[in-house]
Formats: sequence, structure tokens, C-alpha cells
Amino acid sequence: MTTRVITTVLLWLAIFYGAQAASLAFDGEASSGGETKGHAQDISCKRNPWAFGLLWSCDATIVANDGKRYAYHRDNSILTPADVGRQVPMTTNSVRSGRSSQASTEWGLAERREPNTAAAVLCAIGLLIVGVIITFRLFRKKAVS
Repeated sequence: MTTRVITTVLLWLAIFYGAQAASLAFDGEASSGGETKGHAQDISCKRNPWAFGLLWSCDATIVANDGKRYAYHRDNSILTPADVGRQVPMTTNSVRSGRSSQASTEWGLAERREPNTAAAVLCAIGLLIVGVIITFRLFRKKAVS
């Protein structure tokens, strides 16, 4: 019985980890799209461990059209190693995030990147269904023969 409980706890930890990785993988960039207001440069990237290494986590310096410099960091492959050494066009847009009703101005790609919400939801629901099925199979009563 103890083995089944431990297995179930580990299973659900893996499922929740996978669900959060799916939200990163299929998330777009709400602040993307619009007129170019600066360029990202000095880009450096590494694999994002929170998404099983499938995505890139990149840092850059954004130089605005007025000459001001801003630090930029994203974990969802908005920038990639292919952008290293290039100047990537960036823009600013007002974005609401979390529970705040106040919109904040954030930098994003000048090219619009839409989130794939359907894929994120289907992935998360699929993981939950698999978890419920495996948990049920682990704890079902076995027929005595």
C-alpha cells in the first residue's frame, strides 16, 4: 500500500510539472505585435529546465529608439539562439497579468506571437486524465482467485 501511495504522489508531481511546462510551451507573448520601438541585442540563451529543456530561456538588452536600455528575460523561446548576434525588432504594449487590474507596459517582439491556448488546455487535460486513470488502476481492488 505504501508503494502505491508513493507512486501516486510521484505521478501527480510529474503531471503538475508537465502541465506547467505545457503552459510555457504553448504560451504566446501578450506584449508582442506592433510598431518597432527598439531592438533586442546582446542576446544569450540556455535551455529552460522548467519545460524539460524543450524551450529556450533568453536574456537580452533592449535598446529603445530613444536610446534607453532595458533588461529583457523570457523563458518561452520568444528569442532563440538563432537570434544571437542579431538585432531583433521589439515593441511595447500594455499587458494585464495575474490578479492586477492595472495594465503594465512590457516589451515584446514586434512580430505578433499568439498563444496556442487550445493546445495548452488539451495537454493539461490530457495529463490529468492519464493521472486519474493510472491512479484508479493503482488503487482498484483486485479480484481474488
